[in-house]
Amino acid sequence: MKSTFKYISLLFFTLTFIVSCSEECCDYEDAATTGSSSGPVTGSPGSANLTAPLNNKNCEIGTLVDVFTSEVTFNWTSVTGADSYNLTYTDLLTNDTKTKTNITSTSTKIVLFRGRIYAWSVQGISSNSNRGPSSGTAKFYLQGNPNFNKVPLAAVLASPSNSGNDVTFSWTGKDPDANDTLTYSIYVDKVDGKQSPVSSGLTSTSTKITLETGSTYYWRIKSTDQNNNSSYSLVSKFSL
Repeated sequence: MKSTFKYISLLFFTLTFIVSCSEECCDYEDAATTGSSSGPVTGSPGSANLTAPLNNKNCEIGTLVDVFTSEVTFNWTSVTGADSYNLTYTDLLTNDTKTKTNITSTSTKIVLFRGRIYAWSVQGISSNSNRGPSSGTAKFYLQGNPNFNKVPLAAVLASPSNSGNDVTFSWTGKDPDANDTLTYSIYVDKVDGKQSPVSSGLTSTSTKITLETGSTYYWRIKSTDQNNNSSYSLVSKFSL
């Protein structure tokens, strides 16, 4: 019974954050709060004050990594006598707790799953490994992706054409999401078509590259949408 009540309470807390998360509220100064004040969490004397993300921030955006994760920047005040810090964070959906140790500044970045509620705290560590008191605990909701974005379709390669050493590569790119914008990276090498790209961030579906004659080349195209979803074409082989 206690387990059921705990689950219902967590589910209600999660839904409260998610329902209130919108594009308009995703600003540090304007974010609404649930429960306590949106100001920094103040711990006991000698502990760090957590400054970002704000406590009960219901729409932390972070920096988008992909459709599943974002990179969140954590900040806190310095503690006298602390030479490093440990940051402990908990995914309140899975109750998974992790600690990032030996942080030598008052800021750090962590990649987290989107659409989750997190709790975090910081502890100062002195040079002789004495641990200070832990800060208070702050909670925030990391914005999810309400509209799941699809991965671009693999590009279809056309046979290269050349004029002397100048080779024109062409392909066709397509994305299932009609409003997505695609950019391309082209890989051309004599090994397997999977070495470093020779050009990236292309917005057109053709490009010209100068190559050595008398050699066999392998090439492929990586298609990427604005949400950083990517796909690779098959590798094609040609001789010049």
